[in-house]
Amino acid sequence: MNEHTLDILRTCSLVILLAPLAGAVLAGALGRPLLRGATHWIVILGVAGAVAGAFVVLFTLHGTETGPTTAALALYQWIATGAGTWFAVEVLIDPLTAIMLVTVTGISLLVVIYSRDYMREHHHPQRGYERFFAFLGLFVFSMCALVLSGNFLLLYLGWEAVGLCSYLLIGFYYQRPAAAAAAKKAFLVNRVGDFGFGLGVLLIYLTFGTLQYGSVFDMVAAGVTGAGDPLPTARVTAIALLLLCGACGKSAQLPLHVWLPDAMEGPSPVSALIHAATMVTAGVYMVARCGAIFTASPLAMTIVAVLGAATALFAATIALTQTDLKRILAYSTISQLGYMFLGLGVFAADTAIFHLYTHAFFKALLFLAAGSVMHALGGIIDVRQFGGLRRLLPWTFILFVVGAAALAGVPLLSGFFSKDEIIHHAFEQHWLLGLLGLVTAVLTAFYSGRMVFLAFFGPPRVPEGVHPHESGHWMLLPMGVLAAGAVAAGYVGVHAFDQPFHRFLHPVFASTFAAHAHGQFAVAHGGLWAQYGLLIVSGALALLGIAAAWFAYVAQPWLPATLKAVFVGAHQTLWHKYYVDELYGAVIVRPLRRIGRFCVDTDDSVVDGLLWLITAVPRGLAFTFRALHGGVLQSYAVTMVVGLTIMVLLVLAL
Repeated sequence: MNEHTLDILRTCSLVILLAPLAGAVLAGALGRPLLRGATHWIVILGVAGAVAGAFVVLFTLHGTETGPTTAALALYQWIATGAGTWFAVEVLIDPLTAIMLVTVTGISLLVVIYSRDYMREHHHPQRGYERFFAFLGLFVFSMCALVLSGNFLLLYLGWEAVGLCSYLLIGFYYQRPAAAAAAKKAFLVNRVGDFGFGLGVLLIYLTFGTLQYGSVFDMVAAGVTGAGDPLPTARVTAIALLLLCGACGKSAQLPLHVWLPDAMEGPSPVSALIHAATMVTAGVYMVARCGAIFTASPLAMTIVAVLGAATALFAATIALTQTDLKRILAYSTISQLGYMFLGLGVFAADTAIFHLYTHAFFKALLFLAAGSVMHALGGIIDVRQFGGLRRLLPWTFILFVVGAAALAGVPLLSGFFSKDEIIHHAFEQHWLLGLLGLVTAVLTAFYSGRMVFLAFFGPPRVPEGVHPHESGHWMLLPMGVLAAGAVAAGYVGVHAFDQPFHRFLHPVFASTFAAHAHGQFAVAHGGLWAQYGLLIVSGALALLGIAAAWFAYVAQPWLPATLKAVFVGAHQTLWHKYYVDELYGAVIVRPLRRIGRFCVDTDDSVVDGLLWLITAVPRGLAFTFRALHGGVLQSYAVTMVVGLTIMVLLVLAL
C-alpha cells in the first residue's frame, strides 16, 4: 500500500471510532436539556459516519487485491520507554476488519433508525429516551474499537467496554426487577469468561514479551517465544483455551450461555443490536483473528469444533418448547453461534465469518419484527396469548416470514448458503460433526416454522384491551432493508459467482485456517450428486422441518398438546432448559450467597465485636471522668487543689 492509501485508512479509522463516540457524548450531554425528542438524530449521524468510513475501508482494500491487504497503523503513542514505544494505540486493517466493520456499523445504523419509533409511546419519547440513544452510540464505538484494535490490550479494553454497554442496555428498564436481574446476570457471567480471557492476554505477554498482533502471530508461526526459546505446544494450547473462555462468555457458548436468553428483558432494538450482529459475534471474531494461535494447537481446534456442534444442538432443542418469541430467537442465536464455532473448529474460518455476515441480516430482522409485534400488542410477546396476526400486521408478517425462512435455511436464501457450507466442512472433518450440523438444521427449520405458525396463523387472537396496529415507516423501512439482505446477502459467497466473499478473506486465513483445511477453496468435481448432494439434502431437510411444523401447529393443532402429555419428562427438561440455571443456582449461586452471608455475619459479629471491645476501655474511662466535668466551678477548684497536692507529694517523695 502506498502512503496515500495508508492516510485514507488512518482517517477512516478515526472517523469510525470518533463519530459514534461523539454522537454518544453529545446525546448524553445535550439530550435532556436541549435535544430531547430529537436526540436520535445526533446518534444516527454519528453511526452513519462510521458506516461511511467502513465502506471506504472496504472499497479501498478491495481495490488493492493485487498488493498487500493488511495495514497496521499507530494512531497514538500511549506508553513509551527510553528504548522505544512499549505500547501504542494502533489499529489493524485487513479484509476481516473491513467485513466486520461494515456488518457491525450497517446493522447498528438500521437498529438506531428503528429505535426512533420503538422508544416512543403515543408519539412521545419514553422516559430515558436520551440515555438510550447515548448508550447505543457508546456501544457502537466500543464494538468498533474491539474490531479495529491492533493489539491484545486494546482488544481487551474494547471487549470490556462492550460488556459494560451490554449491561447498561439490557438493564435499561432498571425499574423492572427482571431487567435489573438480567443485566446483572449478563455482566457476572461474562466476567467469568473475561477472567480467563484476561489471563490469556497476560500469558501472551509473559510468553512473547509483546501484545502486538503481528509480532505474536509471527512468533507462534515460527514456534519461538519472545526470548527465542522453542515454544511449547502446551503453552500455545493454554493460551488458546484461556482466550476461548472469553469467547464462550461473549458468544454465549456452553457452559456460559445462560445470560443470553435472560437478556431479552432489554428493549427489542437492544436484542437486535447486541444479540444478532455485534456483541455476541465478538467471540467468533476473536477466534478468527487469533487463528495463528488456535490452529497451532490441534487440541484447541478440536474443542472449538465439539463445543460449537454441542452448543448448536443443545440450544436448538430448547427452542422447540419456548413460548416467548424473543427467547426462542435468543436460543436460536446461541445455536447459530454454535454453527460459527463449528466452522472455526473445522478450519473453515471464512465460512464461519460468512455465516456471521448472513446471520446478522436475518436475525436482526427477526428481533426487530418481534419488536414490532410487541409494539403492536403493548409489550406482550408470549405466543400463547395471541395468534393470527398476519391479517392484523401484514407488513410485519411478510418481513418476519422472510427472516424465519432465511434462519430455517430455505434454499436460495442467505442462511441456506452459509449454513450448508459449515455442514459441508464439518463432514470433511468428521462425519459426527456433520451429522450434528444436519440434525440442528432440521430442528432450526422446525422451530422457525413453529414461531411463524403460532404467531401469525389461525384465527386472529389478541389479549383483551389490546388494539393491534402496524408499525410506522421508521420501523418498517429498516426491516425492509434487512429483509433484502436476508434474501440476497448470501450470493456473495456462492460458487456460481466465484465466491468473492471468500476470495476477499483468503489472504487473512491463507497461512492459518486455510493451510490446515481439507480442500476448503476447491470446488467439487464429478456428477450432480457429488457436487450438490449435501446441498440438496440440507435444503430438503429444511423444507421438511417447516412442513412438520405446519402439520403440527396448523393442520393438526392437537398434536403438540398430545406429545407434551405423552413425553412429560422430555418436555419438562426442555422447558426448564435442561435445568442448567437450577444447577448453577444449587452448585454456585446459593453456596456463594451463603458464604457471603457468613462473611457479613462474621464482619458484624466478630470483627465489629472486637472493635467494640477495643474501644470499650477508652469509653469506660471517658464515662468515669465525665463526672468530673460537670461545669460546676467549685468541683474544678477542688480537682485542681487535689491535683496540685498529689504533684507536690510526688516531688517531695522523689
